[in-house]
Amino acid sequence: MEALLMTLGSGWVSGIRPYFMAFLLGLAGRLFDLEQVPDVLQRTDLLVITAILLLVDFAADKIAFFDSFWDQLHTVIRPIAGGAIGFLLGGETDTTTAIVMAVIGAAAAFGAHAAKSTARAAVNVSPEPVSNAVVSTGEDVAALVVGGLTILLPAVAAVLALVLLAAGIYLIYRVHKLYRNLRGRLRTARAERTTGLDPAP
Repeated sequence: MEALLMTLGSGWVSGIRPYFMAFLLGLAGRLFDLEQVPDVLQRTDLLVITAILLLVDFAADKIAFFDSFWDQLHTVIRPIAGGAIGFLLGGETDTTTAIVMAVIGAAAAFGAHAAKSTARAAVNVSPEPVSNAVVSTGEDVAALVVGGLTILLPAVAAVLALVLLAAGIYLIYRVHKLYRNLRGRLRTARAERTTGLDPAP
């Protein structure tokens, strides 16, 4: 059960900050000798690599428009990271459990990634210049909180991850609905100009 709870929490964080989640788990396992953290995540070389990558990820995510390219690049990487962490957490029991945890972790990561990339694409078209940095910082805080809870209170982290995933699905729905409405209005306006009619108020 603990592996499932940790997989949900770590999966959500992996969809936002995958390198941070891997680094946090490995560092916590190394410092506090946590049995639930697989040894491979505690390796020095992996800690160094993930530390460098999380700094690059942190910086890239603060640059407007480039962050959307970064999100596209990580459409595959983030779910793989969530799945890999889930597999390692479940691998302490048996292979079947590890595969199930991998699927859950990848699904949670993909859901978080989809919500993040949708929200950031919407923010990038905003004329307000600091929105990108504010949203990115909020994502950093959320990743830190859920990541910390994944280690300290896995049950709380799992519940929070499920709530955030549900909120993300709703956000995706709302953004796409607004986009469809906007496209419909633009088509109507173009049709009215073509036929010589005045635009609707």
